[in-house]
Amino acid sequence: NDIEEFLKFAKDEVNHYATYFYADDLKFFQRSGRVSGIAATMGSLLGIKPIIHIDADGKMKNVSKEKGRKKALAHLINKVEEIGQDVKNHKIIIGHTDAIELAYELEGLLKEKLGNDLDIDFVIVNPTCGSHCGPDAVGISFYSKCR
Repeated sequence: NDIEEFLKFAKDEVNHYATYFYADDLKFFQRSGRVSGIAATMGSLLGIKPIIHIDADGKMKNVSKEKGRKKALAHLINKVEEIGQDVKNHKIIIGHTDAIELAYELEGLLKEKLGNDLDIDFVIVNPTCGSHCGPDAVGISFYSKCR
């Protein structure tokens, strides 16, 4: 049956898609209880952008911190280069929270590094993720060695 085949394919493939993103403003992490008020204020003043990974259990985990958007975007691209696998033959998803300009910037940087023949789609992230990150967050999901 086609549905059973699709579900088996999806179950096998989900463990090959890694998802990384960054939050632009730490006040939304403060509201969700992920960081204290002082940490959110100081981090925002210093331009700290936490890099978040959605792990195999679907949980968001802070894996790094970058200073500024350019370094945060570079970190996302480095992850694609580091653990990406056969990315040219698989769809890349760039998600954003009302930040299409940043999504396009990430697309341009990816194509600069990996070539113009990438298959990239854009999505607005779901409200759950968006409520943690706030506006101007951007992330990427790509085929990888591991989730």
